[in-house]
Amino acid sequence: MSDRYNYDKYTLHIRQYVLSSLSGMAGAALVMVIFYRSIWMVSLACVGGGIFAPLYYKRYLIDKRKRKLREEFKDALYSLIVSLRAGRSLEGAFVASIEDMDAEMMPYMHHEWKEIISQLQVGIPVEEGLQEFGQRSGVEEIQSFARTVEVCKRSEGDIAKVMENTIDLLQERMEIQMELKVILAKKKTEQKILNVMPFMIIGLLLLLSPDYLEPLYHSLQGKLVMTVCMVLSIVSYLISKKISNIAM
Repeated sequence: MSDRYNYDKYTLHIRQYVLSSLSGMAGAALVMVIFYRSIWMVSLACVGGGIFAPLYYKRYLIDKRKRKLREEFKDALYSLIVSLRAGRSLEGAFVASIEDMDAEMMPYMHHEWKEIISQLQVGIPVEEGLQEFGQRSGVEEIQSFARTVEVCKRSEGDIAKVMENTIDLLQERMEIQMELKVILAKKKTEQKILNVMPFMIIGLLLLLSPDYLEPLYHSLQGKLVMTVCMVLSIVSYLISKKISNIAM
């Protein structure tokens, strides 16, 4: 299975790896210049930034792909529920709903629905295809839907009604998440501004009045103060990022 459809994995292209590594080196070097102005610290930071920046960028791309997959899944569920309400079986609803999908607008779900339909044609139950998809996706809503389909198939109840209720609940949940993202969008912008403010202030002081900060770079007490400031800046960034990811 290609990493393109194994949603918890991503292989960076050489260009992506090099650019992210260089960006990490530049950013880490700039931070060290601001807080320490030491060639040794800058060199060490460049090594660390070059190693960890591609890992961070890969995690970012994985999360971005999952967000896209989650949005496509929401639209795919809408098509599925329309087919179920028209009286089709669950298997027939999958076949009918793919006709409403644009392969360019919904590349991931079009591929996944197509795979499930192909498996149906060779006798593999729809719940097995969904379970496998859910495991690869790493998306909670898809995994919940797959488990629900499996339970419904085993109980042999009114699967159409249960599926409608399940899909309605999943869609409502995803819509709430989208509303939260809209609400948090402005706060995320403010978060980014606040995160860079300490670096900007110190940078401006270095440019406009370098003598004012000179004691902080040439005494043990000054270096300890700068270290504490840098650690607090990093911790505040991590906390603010954690809070802003509530709707993810």
